[in-house]
Amino acid sequence: MDFVLVWQPRLVEQFFLTEEERVERFYQLNLSLKLLKKIHSSDFLAASLTNKLGIFVSTPKNIFPKAVQRNKIKRRIKTIIHDLDFSSTTFGIRFIIRKDFLALDYKGAYNEIDVVIKKAFL
Repeated sequence: MDFVLVWQPRLVEQFFLTEEERVERFYQLNLSLKLLKKIHSSDFLAASLTNKLGIFVSTPKNIFPKAVQRNKIKRRIKTIIHDLDFSSTTFGIRFIIRKDFLALDYKGAYNEIDVVIKKAFL
């Protein structure tokens, strides 16, 4: 019984936030979302900067229902980025792929991603 009474206040402090803490978390989330800079949008892809380093590719499952399609897009983007010699120590790029991206050939996809990378460094 003593064990339960000792741990109960700690659990309450850990899992139940005060009103001030809730508001603070909400504003921190909003500020972090505003810091993401949308840098490119077209019929094929949208791109934004992130605080985390690296390349993040999002291929929505409702647009590309087969995993083969999603993996093909990710492989193609990785090879294009490798060909462009992209490396950043200060930011990352998030790509959100849209429906018509699979219709692009390699050169078209290369040009789209090249535009995004150039805009990211400006």
